[in-house]
Amino acid sequence: MKHIVKRPEPTAFVEWKEEWRSNGIEPGWAEFDGKPMKQTVKVALIEEQGRLCCFCECRTEMNSGHIAHLLGRRDHSDLVLEYNNLLYSCPENPSGIPQTCGQSQGNDILPISPLDNDCETHFAYSQNGNILGKNDGANETIRILNLNGSKQLCESRRRVYEEAHGNKELLSPVEFDLWVNAELKRHPDGMFRPFWTTIKYAAGLYT
Repeated sequence: MKHIVKRPEPTAFVEWKEEWRSNGIEPGWAEFDGKPMKQTVKVALIEEQGRLCCFCECRTEMNSGHIAHLLGRRDHSDLVLEYNNLLYSCPENPSGIPQTCGQSQGNDILPISPLDNDCETHFAYSQNGNILGKNDGANETIRILNLNGSKQLCESRRRVYEEAHGNKELLSPVEFDLWVNAELKRHPDGMFRPFWTTIKYAAGLYT
């Protein structure tokens, strides 16, 4: 789970909510879902997260994901359009494939959130692609998000782990540091490399 630094709320979103309120209406999900403003917020969240799923760090795009709520809509209706409660998660899996991330979370509250400054330090990554919790909160977060429930997800992490681990053995320390720094920096187009924390962990950069 990569730490996400929230940017300021998009001005257009602030103005959109203020326009509703000036007409005596507190906008909710019904006024937002399926409307052009939802696309505006999606773009902001995707750019903020470097086009990674907020939970599993796979690649996301405009049409391959959904807006997730840290605190669910059912129990926190007052926060459904609170920008700091919104993240962008990977899409729902097809029928028959276990749901992960935002789809798996539902209305459960996560013990560890990607907005927590130290969230990355609570998890470890194994060579077989599993994500491991270092404490009860991390294990519960993994369970809620079902982060080991998808074979495809675990296989993707496994390949990234092996790439980093292999380069650590093959390259000189200086060459490996250059490789790691290149892999972990935000690209000019705003993207981060998928499974960013797996690379960082396999490189030995977490203690």
